[in-house]
Amino acid sequence: MIPAIVILLIVCCVTHLYVQNFIKLRAASRELRATHYSRLTSHVSRFTIIVFVFSFSSNTFSQQVPLDVLIQNRYNEITMDADTSLFTGFRSINWLEVKPFLNNKKSEIIDSTFGLSTTSGSYAFKHLGNDNWIQTSNGKSTFTIDPYVVATAGAQNHAAEHAIYQLVGGIRLQETINDKFSFSLGFASGYSKFPSYINSTIDSNRGYIPGFAKGTLTSNGGYTATQVTGNITYIPSKYFLIAAGYGKNFIGDGYRSLIFSDNSSNNPYIRLQARVWKLTYNVIYNKMSNPRYQVDGHNQRKYSVMHYLGINFSKKFQLGLYDNVIWYQKDSSAGERGFDVQYLNPLIFLRPIEFEIGSPDNAFIGITYKYKFYKQGFLYGQIGLDDLNLTTSLDHHSQHFGNKYGLQLGIFNKDLFHVKDLSWRFEWNGVRPYMYGHGFGKIGLNYTNNNQSIADPFNANFHEFISIFQYHNQRWYGMLENLFAIRGENPGLPYNNGEDLWGGEVGVPTFGSKTLQGDKHKYFYNQLSLGYLLNPRNGLSIQGDAMYRHHSAPGISSNNIFFQIGIQTRLFNYYHDL
Repeated sequence: MIPAIVILLIVCCVTHLYVQNFIKLRAASRELRATHYSRLTSHVSRFTIIVFVFSFSSNTFSQQVPLDVLIQNRYNEITMDADTSLFTGFRSINWLEVKPFLNNKKSEIIDSTFGLSTTSGSYAFKHLGNDNWIQTSNGKSTFTIDPYVVATAGAQNHAAEHAIYQLVGGIRLQETINDKFSFSLGFASGYSKFPSYINSTIDSNRGYIPGFAKGTLTSNGGYTATQVTGNITYIPSKYFLIAAGYGKNFIGDGYRSLIFSDNSSNNPYIRLQARVWKLTYNVIYNKMSNPRYQVDGHNQRKYSVMHYLGINFSKKFQLGLYDNVIWYQKDSSAGERGFDVQYLNPLIFLRPIEFEIGSPDNAFIGITYKYKFYKQGFLYGQIGLDDLNLTTSLDHHSQHFGNKYGLQLGIFNKDLFHVKDLSWRFEWNGVRPYMYGHGFGKIGLNYTNNNQSIADPFNANFHEFISIFQYHNQRWYGMLENLFAIRGENPGLPYNNGEDLWGGEVGVPTFGSKTLQGDKHKYFYNQLSLGYLLNPRNGLSIQGDAMYRHHSAPGISSNNIFFQIGIQTRLFNYYHDL
């Protein structure tokens, strides 16, 4: 343990000194810096290719814990009694990294989704209702193949054509070797016809389907789309983890995240983790896209680096510290930046470095917290901070539009009313106007990927209340979600009202902003889902849904009612509750 701490501190200090020296050299040699970045980007690209080639040649496949709300609910239940050094604020995990803490907590059929079976032997289509459809294992390594299926049909009340349906098919490959290497690869493609309000959301996202990928509109009003997901993870010791992938990440213990969520479509990332004593430290490098803007004939690209330090202060209290910086791959003032090496600094809170170099890059900091106030439940929350102008606000006795922050407070209970496996979550999210946006003539540095927020799907300038009841009994499960949100939206102003992450800040009054400014739009969303796990191991289910949505505002009153039933593989969240 002590050597690991020493190594971690030495690496951090040496890198920090390197960054400081690099900053000084940067001001004196911008042209040399641009050349250096270009070469470094080339090396990084080659290294990434080598990593992925190695992953395919060595057959290292994995078990990523799905971010699906049903699975994450069960993850909450089994972690409540786990080792107190397990930090739960980072949710995009591989089962191998939490297996030492949770393997003995698996006690129900639904828990078979966590990890792959290591029973020796090979078979194909032999245990369709209990295990992976194709598997080969020798006790040390396990390789599996499973289908990805969404085949649902239903009807809606609010459209010229009432039918809604989804026909999506794909495949999912996984393997683990010696509990150190793992890899997963998924592919899904198909056709979907959504409720009318989802079509409106897709239009506002410039064709991106919520929680999925870029869609192509067909002649009959449906969308075709394809999604690829992949991850490779290497755990050299119990202290360190290295991962790379094309997918999503999620930070926090809530249903929503105001810091980083799985709301947008997939993106490439590299993740590094160190776990020592009661500290869990994740560093994530992301590459994201702005399809609204073109650079050299391609979608505008941007990078981000996130640091997230989790601290287990006691058996009951966890605290997470977070920061993130976003910058353009190609900057109009600095030219081709590529992956800016100054942000390789592994130390958390890069804002001081940003100020030192006079950078226009977009920085963001946050805090997550979780308190287990009794055996069956915990409180949780987040504070996200984009900018603050407290002094000027106090001087003028009015809120500065640059006071950009978001707050979350929630409660989670399991075995509610002493009913085994009945859980309830209640969550409030409040976000100030102009949060997640960006000015300085660099609107694209906002908190988005592929035209979608990487935080809450309501973007900004809103209050949101969410109640979710979930119940499972063997293979049966049910969920009741009730959502109420109020968002201030532009009443026709010539400048951004605060909810549009692409609206910029030109013309915005300096003082007088307040949450829910503009026309108040109210959203009610209610969904009842009942399902049966056809195969708990791969998430294949038969499920029926009944949904009611009401949207009201000055001059607007619309109701959406729709029903659907079908077979689906539960792995992802699609966030149609907006």
